[in-house]
Amino acid sequence: MHQLLSAFRKEFLILIRDIPGLAILFIMPVLLIMIVTLAQQNALKSSKEIKTDVLFVDQSHSAFSRILHQNLDSSGLYHLISLRQGIPVNEPVARKMIGEGEFSVGIVVAAKDTAIRLLVDPSLQSSYKNTITGSLTYFIKGTQSRIAIENLLKTLAPSMASGIDGLIETNIRNMPPVQEIYATKENATIKPSIIQNNVPGFILFAMFFIVIPLSGSMVTEKMEGSFGRLRTLPVRVGVLLTSKVILFLGVCTLQFFLMLMVGIWVLPVFFGMPALQISTHFSVIIIATLCAALAATGFGLLVGAFASSQGQAALFGSVMVVILGVLSGTFLPVYLMPKAIQYISLISPIRWGIDNYLDIFIREGTLVTIFPNILRLLAFFILAMIVSIVIFARRK
Repeated sequence: MHQLLSAFRKEFLILIRDIPGLAILFIMPVLLIMIVTLAQQNALKSSKEIKTDVLFVDQSHSAFSRILHQNLDSSGLYHLISLRQGIPVNEPVARKMIGEGEFSVGIVVAAKDTAIRLLVDPSLQSSYKNTITGSLTYFIKGTQSRIAIENLLKTLAPSMASGIDGLIETNIRNMPPVQEIYATKENATIKPSIIQNNVPGFILFAMFFIVIPLSGSMVTEKMEGSFGRLRTLPVRVGVLLTSKVILFLGVCTLQFFLMLMVGIWVLPVFFGMPALQISTHFSVIIIATLCAALAATGFGLLVGAFASSQGQAALFGSVMVVILGVLSGTFLPVYLMPKAIQYISLISPIRWGIDNYLDIFIREGTLVTIFPNILRLLAFFILAMIVSIVIFARRK
């Protein structure tokens, strides 16, 4: 026990003297989560408040074109533009304006409703183009279907045309509204939000960045010979590495509470965002945090054991953490990635930790829910610890 305490004291002194390393561990994750969350919140707010400008060229002036214009305008999604400097926009002018990037999309209703053309800016990203053209197509098809049914009914009963119009309008008004509801557990208290999704990812991202100071201290000991001098004493390699594990386990725990404070107090108080809601399963949160911290420490030990210089350890470690973070959903949801990337992310320990927190913070999961990922994180730590001990034991 005395050997372990002495080794722990040595590691603690090394850590607190590394000011840049402490900044990476505590300041960088806070800045990242604040910047990314605020940017996502602003983008979401803008997408709801800002309407898409759509050029509307009506060459038909028919009942269909009037109803289509009314439906698009009343949807709240589009700002229809039919005039330019007080003059109606024609198709050649619309093509020129959209082709030059002044507008993203336009609709042309040909004379006598013979054709409906969607004009699209060729520089639009494929995903955005598909979204907006798909939405406009649904509006157009819906309007066509409504008019076709009305015409059919009026043809079958011409004497009841006025009554049919009133009946259709009454039925449309009486239709139930479409509601958006999250598929959560019955009596669930946690409401999904940007905060609930971002905090878990950045907790793991922050934890795994201990690879820089942890691997750096290990490489320094190897290069300066302090590790060799310690080996001359009756101290086992396992004790030296265990002291590092205990210290950085504490660092990861502090990071966890710091990120929670940002989600619960900083973002709501200073930026008016919804506060992070924590599950009442506190014991499950503690277990998930300890296992994630052990996996992060194991990753740092592996990098430190294999690296031969500080630059190599810092560069490889930081780049790998960023790559694993991106693959695991820290910056972009995994379901938006290609299928191949989604399968690759399944072997990432950061993904396992993030999935645990998402199950707890959003789905209100229990220990049974996160148990498979708990086993994976512990297995990764044990394997990393064994490999690190073997490498250091063979080092002369």
